[in-house]
Amino acid sequence: MSRPKSIVIFGGARGIGAAVARRFAASDFRVYIADVLETEGNALVRELGEDRASFTICDVARADDISAVFDLAVAESGGIDVVFNNVGIARYGEVDRLDLEDWELTLRVNLTAQFLSCKRAVAEMKKTGGGVIINTASILGHASQKTTAAYAASKAGVMALTRTVAIDHAKDNIRCVSISPGTIDTPLVQIAAQTFEGRDPQDLRREWADHHPLRRLGRPQEVAETVFFLASEGAAFITGSDILIDGGIRSELYAEKPGEPAQ
Repeated sequence: MSRPKSIVIFGGARGIGAAVARRFAASDFRVYIADVLETEGNALVRELGEDRASFTICDVARADDISAVFDLAVAESGGIDVVFNNVGIARYGEVDRLDLEDWELTLRVNLTAQFLSCKRAVAEMKKTGGGVIINTASILGHASQKTTAAYAASKAGVMALTRTVAIDHAKDNIRCVSISPGTIDTPLVQIAAQTFEGRDPQDLRREWADHHPLRRLGRPQEVAETVFFLASEGAAFITGSDILIDGGIRSELYAEKPGEPAQ
């Protein structure tokens, strides 16, 4: 009797991670959700059903927490088919004002945690004949913005890590791919819009949407469909690549204002 397919999702309690959990659960995967958001994580398990999903509190800045998630998934499912690393934080500041502690924490959560997850995922996937690792980079790994040195560096590092995992472990039938979302309409984006004093959050969200050639924000479900495809046999010849899910924002060098003709 074959074991059920399984996916581990770090940062799976809401937003993109939750959309990915729903997509894989709908395709009969056993879903292991890891996050610091206990209320949201447990609510998602109730929605998906305890026969298809479980939640573990996990702070990816702690190596032991990452190990505990893998331990549970392997013990229950006998192996892991897909790992989706989707945790990220941002600490802002121009380089001369950015604290070393903020720099180190950002790299610890955004890059080192993905390395530790990849390391354990590779070890487990070798035992079962292969698997797929999908890491979350960012559009800011391709083109930066002011005050984002730590975040942009960490996400560029994720893409480099992904390429190296892919070439190191192709021989083990393990694929590794990264995704680079643009601005996706998640709770984090909504929270960010509320932090600008004197600006209407809805106006800000519309402004951010208009930066994308498609003139809207991305939807978590759209990212989830891409992740599901990358984990499927349909993507069996894709490894080491970074997939942009950015509404075209990286394609346009100079964006005209909405409604204004290009020069």
